[in-house]
Amino acid sequence: MPLPMVHLAVARNIVESGFHVDDLPGFYLGVISPDAIHMRKNADRLAKHRTHLIPEGRTWEEIDVQDYFKFLQEFIESGKDNVSVSFLWGYCIHILTDLIWTKSVYLGFIDKYRNDPAPVQDERWAYYNDTDILDFELFRECSWREDVWEYLQRAGASDFLDLLSADEIKSWNERTLHWYDSGESYHKNPVKYITKQDVISFISDCAESILKLI
Repeated sequence: MPLPMVHLAVARNIVESGFHVDDLPGFYLGVISPDAIHMRKNADRLAKHRTHLIPEGRTWEEIDVQDYFKFLQEFIESGKDNVSVSFLWGYCIHILTDLIWTKSVYLGFIDKYRNDPAPVQDERWAYYNDTDILDFELFRECSWREDVWEYLQRAGASDFLDLLSADEIKSWNERTLHWYDSGESYHKNPVKYITKQDVISFISDCAESILKLI
């Protein structure tokens, strides 16, 4: 799925387009938090599906975006007495972004990769080669990055329902804040299947699609 800069860029576009958020640090922390499951030792695919609210036995490819948004609205409503609404909206925007990315950029990547007569890496590494290199480019070029980093630095982590612990969320936030410190991705092959324009167009289109839902 998309990496942190894409998630944060989509979320920021939504806020800049007029979506009201009371607690921006909590909102942006929510935006990155579904992936905090990566901080859990031995987390399997089922655990990752659970934090991303994917119904058991289903895949992103077969889930309708509009129908799924209704489920997310119910999730926010049911959780708002225990969790910051700003965090909940950020969390659900992350999941919607994953869903829309899968149906557009990721399926496009799969098609290009599997029709490549001479791929230089296996499928997973080819995907992360392109997405990580492009995420570093976004980090270097986005004028708003310092503002969002300040929000993330101010955000306080708490246990999130029965899905994630405060330590997992805090650790993932720290990892995100320092992931780009090296200045460049450790992936070194040329970007081949996902272009910079693909990512830029996705950020704009995804934010617009989510705004129409909310």
